[in-house]
Amino acid sequence: MASYGFKCKDIGMDCGFTASAKTKEELMPKIVEHAKHDHHIETIDEALQAKVNGAIRKKMFF
Repeated sequence: MASYGFKCKDIGMDCGFTASAKTKEELMPKIVEHAKHDHHIETIDEALQAKVNGAIRKKMFF
């Protein structure tokens, strides 16, 4: 089974936030909420979305 993880520092932020979920679809709301609450980012534009997508890592575990 796989899971997906994200670290805010992987997109160049000086931030220790990490999140994980079973799917990318479950992970994205966590990232969006963090961006709004902790970084005061109200809109995620295409460039930021591309950075976030590039930083999401798939993890395999058994």
